[in-house]
Amino acid sequence: MGRQVCAKGEKMAENFFERFFRFFATGFGAGYTPKAPGTAGAVIGIPVGLAINQAPGPGASFLLLLLGVVFSCVCAHVTEKSLGLKDPQVVVIDEIIGMAISLWLLPASVTVILVQFVLFRLFDIYKPFPVKQMEDIFRGGAGIVLDDVMAGILANILFRAGGLILS
Repeated sequence: MGRQVCAKGEKMAENFFERFFRFFATGFGAGYTPKAPGTAGAVIGIPVGLAINQAPGPGASFLLLLLGVVFSCVCAHVTEKSLGLKDPQVVVIDEIIGMAISLWLLPASVTVILVQFVLFRLFDIYKPFPVKQMEDIFRGGAGIVLDDVMAGILANILFRAGGLILS
C-alpha cells in the first residue's frame, strides 16, 4: 500500500483504506492527544474490554479478542506504512486491545478497572520480560501490537494471582 509521489515529490492523499485503518489505529483520534496518547488509548480500551466481556461465554469473548488482535495488527501496519514512520505515536490501537485483554473475564468494578489500568500501563511503559521481547521479535503492525497484548496478558495474570494469594 505504498504512496505514490507527485512530480514535485509531494505525497498523494491517502486512499480510502489507509484512512479507514488510520481511524481505528489512532483510536478514533485519541492518538492525536498532545500529552500521553497511549494513556488515552488505554482509556478507550476500557469500554472495549467491558463490551467484549459481555459476549455469550468465554469462548466467544476470546474469539472477539483474537479478532481484535488481528484487526489491530492490520490497522497498525497499514498506518505505519502510510505515515512512513516506525511505530508512530499516534497509533494507539495497541493500547486499546492490550487494555481490553487486561480486563478479560474480570469483574466490571471500578476497583478492578483502576487496578488493571495501572498494571497495564506500568507493563506497557516499563516493558518487563517478555513484553519487550515481543517488539524485538516482531516487525510492522505485529511488533507494534504484540508487546501491548503481552502487557495485557501479564496484567490479567498478575491480578488473578493476587486474588488467589489474598483469598
